Amino acid sequence: MNTQLLTPIRFGLIMGIAALIFGALWAAYIATHHEQLHGGFEAQQENMQQTQMHEMMQGLSMDDMDMHHADETNILANHHQQNSAHHHAGGHEVEAHKTSAQHSHSGSLATDAMQRLIRGHIHAMGLGVLVCVLLLVVAFTGLKDGWKKVLGYSFGLGALAYPPAWIIMGFRTVELGPEAAEASIMWLFAPAVGLLLVSMVAVFLVLVIELLQAQNNKVFSFLFVQDVA
Repeated sequence: MNTQLLTPIRFGLIMGIAALIFGALWAAYIATHHEQLHGGFEAQQENMQQTQMHEMMQGLSMDDMDMHHADETNILANHHQQNSAHHHAGGHEVEAHKTSAQHSHSGSLATDAMQRLIRGHIHAMGLGVLVCVLLLVVAFTGLKDGWKKVLGYSFGLGALAYPPAWIIMGFRTVELGPEAAEASIMWLFAPAVGLLLVSMVAVFLVLVIELLQAQNNKVFSFLFVQDVA
């Protein structure tokens, strides 16, 4: 293989390989610290549930005090106050249950968190391979070196940014809940997805243009090296 073909995409390949290395190292870390990580998430979830229960009991105690100091001479008002207290207590219980569940997909926030950490490894390995393969395809196209470099950086940065987004979401899942944890990392997740999607669409269009032999067309001449006839 002509090494000059790889020169424009070299940094992209380096980042793709770095994603592979990161994925392998992260898999090794999860394998050797699985029980520690999962136990930590379970302890964090239990502490949050205990805190929510304590807050609920404090709310019930305040309701009982209000009922105790109510005007006992007004039976109807006292009856209404008791019903309100029971309704308020039921609301506390439902709210606490919803907060602890946090719309968990697996029934446990700790399990959801571990699944997201594992997905960080899966995406790192998968994207590392995908990026390296597509960049090798780019190297053999007729694109100008400048555009090949652009694709190299966009592919590489996307591959490096996307897997850590899953890992950060995993560590925040128990504390914030699945939806809030995902929202908190959109500043990294969205640009990574955007870079990868735009890069893949660009490669697809380049291949289509070359398939149709339209690279010498004036519309696309700024993208491709022109054949000298």
